[in-house]
Amino acid sequence: MEAEDLSKAEDRPEGPGFQNEGQPPAMKPDFPLEGQCPGPTALWDTLEKKFLEYQQLTHKNPEERRKNLLSLLPLFLKAWEHSVGIICFRSLQRLAEDVSDQLAQEIQQALAGKPAEQARAAVGQLLRWKGDMDQDGYLLLKSVYVLTGTDSETLGRVVGSGLPALLLQCLYLFFAFPVEKDELLEGDVQGQRMFVQMLLNICSETQGLEGLLSGSELQSLLIATTCLREHSCYFWKEPTFCVLRAISKAQSPSVIQYLRTADCVRLSVQNLSKLADTLPAPEVSQAVSLILNFVKDSYPISSALLLEFENGEGYPLLLKVLLRYDGLTQGEVEPHLEELLELVMWLTTCGRSELKVFDSVTYPQLEGFKFHHEASGVTVKNLQAFQVLQNVFHRASDSVLCTKVLLAIKTMWAWNPRNFFLLEWTLQPISQFVELVPLKPPPVQAHFFQLLETLVFKLLYVPHEILAKVQHLIKESPELPCTLVALQSILRITASDRLFTDIFRDSGLLGLLLAQLRKQAKIMRKSGSKVPSPGVQDPERELTCVMLNTVVTLLQGSVRNAVVLKDHGMVPFIKIFLDDESYRGASLSILEQLSVINAEEYMSIIVGALCSSTQGELQLKLDLLKSLLRILETPKGHAAFRVSSGFNGLLSLLSDLEGSLQVPVVSTWGSVSHSQTLELVLHTLCVVSAALHLDPVNGHFFRTNGLFEKLAEDLCLLGCFGAPEEEGAQRLSSSDVKARPFVDLLSSAFSSSCPFPPRLQSCLQILSFLDSMSSGTLHLRRDLMEPARAGQEPSADAQKGDASGRQGKLKQWPDLEERMDEGDVMIMLPGIICIMVRLLPRLYLDDHPQYYENGYASGLGVSATNLMAMLCRNPLQ
Repeated sequence: MEAEDLSKAEDRPEGPGFQNEGQPPAMKPDFPLEGQCPGPTALWDTLEKKFLEYQQLTHKNPEERRKNLLSLLPLFLKAWEHSVGIICFRSLQRLAEDVSDQLAQEIQQALAGKPAEQARAAVGQLLRWKGDMDQDGYLLLKSVYVLTGTDSETLGRVVGSGLPALLLQCLYLFFAFPVEKDELLEGDVQGQRMFVQMLLNICSETQGLEGLLSGSELQSLLIATTCLREHSCYFWKEPTFCVLRAISKAQSPSVIQYLRTADCVRLSVQNLSKLADTLPAPEVSQAVSLILNFVKDSYPISSALLLEFENGEGYPLLLKVLLRYDGLTQGEVEPHLEELLELVMWLTTCGRSELKVFDSVTYPQLEGFKFHHEASGVTVKNLQAFQVLQNVFHRASDSVLCTKVLLAIKTMWAWNPRNFFLLEWTLQPISQFVELVPLKPPPVQAHFFQLLETLVFKLLYVPHEILAKVQHLIKESPELPCTLVALQSILRITASDRLFTDIFRDSGLLGLLLAQLRKQAKIMRKSGSKVPSPGVQDPERELTCVMLNTVVTLLQGSVRNAVVLKDHGMVPFIKIFLDDESYRGASLSILEQLSVINAEEYMSIIVGALCSSTQGELQLKLDLLKSLLRILETPKGHAAFRVSSGFNGLLSLLSDLEGSLQVPVVSTWGSVSHSQTLELVLHTLCVVSAALHLDPVNGHFFRTNGLFEKLAEDLCLLGCFGAPEEEGAQRLSSSDVKARPFVDLLSSAFSSSCPFPPRLQSCLQILSFLDSMSSGTLHLRRDLMEPARAGQEPSADAQKGDASGRQGKLKQWPDLEERMDEGDVMIMLPGIICIMVRLLPRLYLDDHPQYYENGYASGLGVSATNLMAMLCRNPLQ
């Protein structure tokens, strides 16, 4: 029972006949009992008068004086209650002396000549509130309880009676000798609260504390908490610990001397060592924490109790008790375990001098790392105490227990970063833990690698030896989940600083990962790519993904690492991973990094994969095209694309789409929607646009080899464009109906409420792609569902990476109708304008003649005229 609970207790002395029954008639209070009660001042005045009368009874025998004193107590308590705890009584110290003397006599009489069990029952009966029966003991108890909470002088009178030692003896009896079949009554609870609070009040003053040390009661009580646990009274367990903790916190040199003389710490450790294997873990840890609290609270004054604890084999006891929790926590933290671990952490800081270690930092280190020689903050000085935590982690398998040890170590690093070096260069805890991590539960593994990352991210320290052991774990551990967690941690560390690209290459980690990936690629080549089951975790697949991503991170910005990959002959094996969508992103990133040293090889791989892909591998084609677009932004990629037959490959990709936009849908294209086909057309044209725009040689190659004509033919065969409009066909002239601006037609093709039939909508969207392509801006687009306005600003996504650099090379291009007013504007790709002129006559739909009656035909005619005029102003280059 905690002190604050006791102090808040509602103390009710009233009961049936509490104030007057059992008292002599002559001594009953002479204030009216009916009607309104007198005020506090009147009550105190009456009490003062009655107490003076009592003091004059010196000629009476002790029993009569006792009765007269007891008759005053109801009045004293009533005045105290009505005064809200404020006492206005001039003779308070004399009253305190007499009342405490009387209570001490009553207790001594109850204890005299009785065995312990009978004495415990007698004292319990004395101090219990018994309703309408004799209340003398309870009155004395409550009165002393009130008096001990007043002031130091009054408390001194109580201490002078010898009552503190007697109360401590009673507490020992209550705790150590439970009454069998004792019914717990309200009177027991009320009496216990006052009894314990009275002891807490006594402990709060030095003179009261000294009174508790006058006999062997404190020694008996302290030893009882460590050897009589299974036979103690549960009702008095928490109150007893509450009082002992109060004595511990109020320690003085006299308390330390008392405990040393009584050999309390050594005897307690011995007792607990014998019982540690038999008592429940929370019970024994609570008792050990109590002893350690005495050691901790005394340490600022003297280290004597700590030496007693150490000489009494206290550290082996701590290890034994902590290991009792192995397998018992059931995933929940136990309060007594928390307290004991905090005390062990405190023990690590106890020592006369700083630990001396040599500077053993291995370089290279991260920028900003500094090894602090000065002891700023709390430092570890006691390796024996830390070895308790280290051995717990070695021997335990409980998730909560092991995690708590790791958190304790992390806390020590937070006290002072120097603590990591002091511990690692003496006991090597983290290095040793690496070997144990595969045997621990998954939550412990995760916490351990978070601890490892703390060294890099917080201390800016590269633990080369520890990382080497982690690398060995990744190579040799048969536990796949642990290997996965370890490699994920290595990936986060690698991504934090480029220094690790060199460190992990030199350590052999890059070569190790490449060897593992080669094995996995061979397995995939034999068994084929497996489609992952939704919602089912596959650790092996996750591990392969992390290995690929780690290789990607190691290659970024490192030509040397790209050379290592090529020298390992990994290119054919990386190509195998392209077939699995889970691995594709990382595989493409690896190949893109390889293009730094051999762009032609990269282009040949990607173009070859595009040409060999099947009709249903639409996402593969899109991913390959996006990768191509990224590499085309680099100077080496421009020429490599041309040399590697990139244009022919992309045009063959368009040729393979023949009939895919036909309406109704052809059976061979039933599984591919028009929007998917258009997305593929868009990305194909984006790559062609980038290749032509970013390198003039590519433009010359494309024109001289007749590829503009080939592109036009492939687009015509998609299935949405009709046959060329016959010459002389009867159409409404532009004078009959106002022409609709061509840009409006293109914009409406991307609207969610597009008014055109699917075929015409597809045609207009392709024309929109070509319109942007002619101005050299198509490859800046990223969203199919936005109109390809040639003069629009690139989206935010389009400006990521090097896109801002590309935009600086481009000239803003206005809409088709606006360009006619600017004779000096140059068309970037005039050949594309020719394709548009060729496609415009193929937009007429015989089954939808109504679109020629609303300005559509006039708009197309005007657009064709404008395009021809633009070609005249901007001759082919």
